[in-house]
Amino acid sequence: MKVALIDLKESRNGCNNKDKAGGFGNKSHGEDLISRIYAYFKHSQVDVPVMHFGYMAAIFRQHGHTVKFYDAEPEDEELVIMASSIVGYDEELSFARRIQKPGRKIGFINAFATVKPEIFLNASDFVIKGEPEQATIEIAKGNVKPEGVIDSALIFDLESLPFPDWDGFPVSRYGYYPVLKKKPLISILTSRGCSFDCSYCPYMVTQTERWRRRSAKHVCDEIEYLQKKYKVRSLVFRDIMYTQSKQRAIQISEEIIRRGIRVEWSCETRADCLEEDTLRLLHRSGLRVIHLGIESPEDQIVKDSGRIPIKEMQQEKIVRLCEKIGIDVIGFYILGFVADTQKSMRRTIDYAKHLNTPLAQFDVMTPYPGTKFYDEMRDRILSHNWKEYTTHHPVVRLDNVSHEEVLDFKNRAYREYYFRSSWMLKHGLKTVLG
Repeated sequence: MKVALIDLKESRNGCNNKDKAGGFGNKSHGEDLISRIYAYFKHSQVDVPVMHFGYMAAIFRQHGHTVKFYDAEPEDEELVIMASSIVGYDEELSFARRIQKPGRKIGFINAFATVKPEIFLNASDFVIKGEPEQATIEIAKGNVKPEGVIDSALIFDLESLPFPDWDGFPVSRYGYYPVLKKKPLISILTSRGCSFDCSYCPYMVTQTERWRRRSAKHVCDEIEYLQKKYKVRSLVFRDIMYTQSKQRAIQISEEIIRRGIRVEWSCETRADCLEEDTLRLLHRSGLRVIHLGIESPEDQIVKDSGRIPIKEMQQEKIVRLCEKIGIDVIGFYILGFVADTQKSMRRTIDYAKHLNTPLAQFDVMTPYPGTKFYDEMRDRILSHNWKEYTTHHPVVRLDNVSHEEVLDFKNRAYREYYFRSSWMLKHGLKTVLG
């Protein structure tokens, strides 16, 4: 059987990174000059593969099928699997209808197709719900027909999966500028799931709170495989919470160092799951960038939204340690929590400026369908126009501020953050030029 895996990139109006936002995908845009510049760099310079596609390619090939990756129209493949997104779903549906032909089966994966399969079945033959690897194994073996809604069970033993096979993927195109400048770059998953289970986290829709992990040996075997086969120099660790177990993160770094692997990498985690000795070891093994979900300094607002808050003292301690060690921090902030006020949003912006990390991203709180937060916000949701679920459009009725005020604060955040001498002098040239 000939299989096509499609990550549609043919339109500027669609989703540009379908592996982001827990597989819902994102679309970068802005309303004023500074946020547009930030969005431009994200759209043009940040490009990561759909992780599931690497695994699916390996599984199909293991079972004797041929696989080809496309970011536009496929050729003569009988089985076509597309990555869905929430902000580009209408273009994906139009594309699926356009490539239909006798003898061809078309299906969708990813988070939005998982929670809204009925939307995609209007233009396709099947939808794989959840993490798609187990269903892929059954389809590849001929045990399951690619028809209707296919529930795919979680893979509990991640080491039972083959390493992702990126042959035919545009590896040279993938990048994470300006935080990781060395290419080739590829993504890697050392674990799935997250026991913190924040109510608004989109990753919970497919990965769930069930944390599953790979051993340090298995992870480093994959890194060496990626370096040998694709000459990889940078890695994006795509785990939801990389240091959920500090001990396992330490073991991976120790194994990287023991094997003499030279690679730069980034990860995402929480400030309360880091400490100085761990950071220093991770840096020795190649850690150069940490993505920290800081969200807001207003502990009660964060707690009421379904996340365990992190004390300001701990966050600042980790940011300053990273500066000292040589690890860049990207701070993620959220505006438009249900209980946010002008005062609390003002404090979030001021707190971000105080931490003064090399990069900061300001998003509008978005209730992704399928999350606990979406169910909690059901009576407050004002729009089911899914193309507005970009983290740049307010779609929830708030108690104390209007949508216009939230957008104003978001644009103000970008202007104030990046148009400061303290940021330009400390980070400006280094961030842009390296």
